[in-house]
Amino acid sequence: MADDDKEKQRIRRSDWDIRPYLAIGALIFLVFCCCIIVFAVIFKYAALKKACSVMMGVLQPILIGAVLGYLFNPLMRRIDEGLCGLILPKVNKKDKVKRTIRTVSSILTLLIFLALFGLIIYMIVPALIQSIMNLVNTMSTNVESFIDWYNNLQFPGKHDGDWETYLLKATDYLENWFKTSIMPKMNGYVQTLTLSAINVVVALKNIVIGLIVSVYVLIEKEHFEGQAKKIIFAIVPTRQANLLVHTAHRVDEIFGGFIIGKIIDSIIIGIICFIGCWILRMPYTLLVSVIVGVTNVIPFFGPLIGAVPCVIIVTITDPIHGLYLLIFILILQQVDGNIIGPKILGDSTGLSSFWVIFAIMVGSGLFGFAGMLFGVPAFAVIYYLIQQLIAYLLKRRNLPEASLDYTRVTHIDPQTKELCTNDWVRNEPFHFGGKRKKTPDPKAEETSTKNDEN
Repeated sequence: MADDDKEKQRIRRSDWDIRPYLAIGALIFLVFCCCIIVFAVIFKYAALKKACSVMMGVLQPILIGAVLGYLFNPLMRRIDEGLCGLILPKVNKKDKVKRTIRTVSSILTLLIFLALFGLIIYMIVPALIQSIMNLVNTMSTNVESFIDWYNNLQFPGKHDGDWETYLLKATDYLENWFKTSIMPKMNGYVQTLTLSAINVVVALKNIVIGLIVSVYVLIEKEHFEGQAKKIIFAIVPTRQANLLVHTAHRVDEIFGGFIIGKIIDSIIIGIICFIGCWILRMPYTLLVSVIVGVTNVIPFFGPLIGAVPCVIIVTITDPIHGLYLLIFILILQQVDGNIIGPKILGDSTGLSSFWVIFAIMVGSGLFGFAGMLFGVPAFAVIYYLIQQLIAYLLKRRNLPEASLDYTRVTHIDPQTKELCTNDWVRNEPFHFGGKRKKTPDPKAEETSTKNDEN
């Protein structure tokens, strides 16, 4: 009898499944850990921010190398494909040779970038410095010439002597500002300049290390991509993992196409601006071209932002040329926005002009200059994700996905899922239960009356 009781107890213990309790305990533990993390973020925000800043400073060369490798990748890929096409058909050990070709292509890409950068510095920087020095040295003479030009103009409502009064007030204000604000803080400015010089040295060191890291990123980029996808497919369910990988490829298309295309577009616009200013005999041609080309990186508002200082500089020197420059930049902006930009960028973002302006305004308001540069591709990614989600939900309900199909829709028939446009008036109250009473159509009634008479 005692043996039977022991056997029954053993069977009961074997039937007792501990896995649900382990799952509940693990869930409680995870919730507890998440609560600790949330409270740590709330109450230790300053310390966490400082720790993140320190970590970002340590990882800055790696981040610079990753960004440069991403930007160098299109050029490296073309060099790699060309070398592989020339060398691989003539050798037997293709894997080893292919890795050697990848290393050579990455180094060649870095050398081409350094050569182009050095050539630009050699050609542009000395002339740019000379233009700035000439502008500073001739500023007073140019201002006097501009005042004489203005005084010779005759138009209604003009008051002589206004310019001299304003200039005297501005001169007194600058003198007082220098004595009261600049001179007492000179020691602080010296310390700030010293720290800035140290920061410049550190930044140059990080850039040099980043250039070296970019070569390794280019060599191992397929390996890194494979590792990332392996982790995703190991952790995330297959269906969601496929969607995540597809979204990552789309994000790469948007950011890569926009950033690289915008850089090429800005270089072309800078060259066209230089040629046009040289033909028009503009003063400070190189300085104006560099400003217009650099600011053109900012979408939509870039040419206008660059036009303001350029027009002011040229107008002070020669008012007529300032007017010519303003007209030329406006024409150049239209050519870039309607011809050059779409040809280079294509439909990389998929945003309309309204959403481009919206993304620039929100990005600049939240993140400053970086938001103006990267707000458009970042918002394009968000727009794409929302668009895919809406398309998925509409597809589940057997509804069309095109936005134009809903322009004149008043309601959707619950049974047939048909988009209806003309069987009820917008100001008529909607009846949730049963059918809606149709608005009588005078033409239909007239036709029916004629048929009855016949």
